[in-house]
Amino acid sequence: MLKKYLIKIWHEAAAINNDILISYVKPQKTVKILDIGVFRGELALKRFKNIKNPDIYALDIDDEAIRSSKVLGIKAKKYDIEKSLPFKSDFFDIVCANQVIEHVVNVDSLAQEMFRVLKPKGFLIISTENLSSWHNIFALFLGWQAFSQQISSIKNIGNPFRLNDNQFEKRADIHIHIFTLKGLRELLELHRFKIERVFGAGYYPFFGKVSQILSKIDPCHSAFIGIKARKVKN
Repeated sequence: MLKKYLIKIWHEAAAINNDILISYVKPQKTVKILDIGVFRGELALKRFKNIKNPDIYALDIDDEAIRSSKVLGIKAKKYDIEKSLPFKSDFFDIVCANQVIEHVVNVDSLAQEMFRVLKPKGFLIISTENLSSWHNIFALFLGWQAFSQQISSIKNIGNPFRLNDNQFEKRADIHIHIFTLKGLRELLELHRFKIERVFGAGYYPFFGKVSQILSKIDPCHSAFIGIKARKVKN
C-alpha cells in the first residue's frame, strides 16, 4: 500500500515537472531546439507546443525513442552524450535536458557542451530528481539508499520501498549523480550560465494542490528540481 502511494506521488510530481517545462517555453515563431534524452517524440512535441514552427533535434541511446521521434518529424539521432554533442557551436535557441543529467558520468562535459551549442542569449531548461527531497532524506535517515540513487547495475538495492526493483537493461538507466538544487545551480554557474528561474515539482508525502503549493514555497525539498538558464557571453 505504501509503495503504491509513493508511486502515485512520483507520477503526479513528474507530470507537474513536465507542465512547468512547457510553461518555460514562451510563444515564438521559429526556434531551433535540441532535446537531449528525448525518450518519446510525443513528449517533445508537447513540451514545445508554444513554438509555432519548432525545428526539433533530439538525441537518445534508445532505439524506440529515436523511432518514435522520427515518425513525428523530429530530427532524432542515436547518440551517447558522454561524447561531445554532434552539433556546431551557437546552433540552438533552446536546449532541453529533462531527467538526463543524473545518468551522465561527466556532468562538467555535458554542461560545457550545452553552453557551446546554444546561441548567445539562447536558454537551457534542465530538470532532474532531487537528492534533498524529503523522501530521499527520510530514506537516508533510516540508513537506506536514497530513492533516487542506484548503486548496482544488476538490481535496484538498498531501499525496501524502492519504486523500481527491476534489473537494469543498460548502464545508462542508472542514476550516477543525484543533485540538490544548490548543486545543480552552481554547476551551471560554473559553466557560465546565467540562472533565470529555479523550480520544484512534487512534494512528499503530499499530492494535489498541497504538493504544488509546498514545492513552490520550498523547491529545495521537492521531488524534482529544475532550472531555466541563459547563455550570456562575457
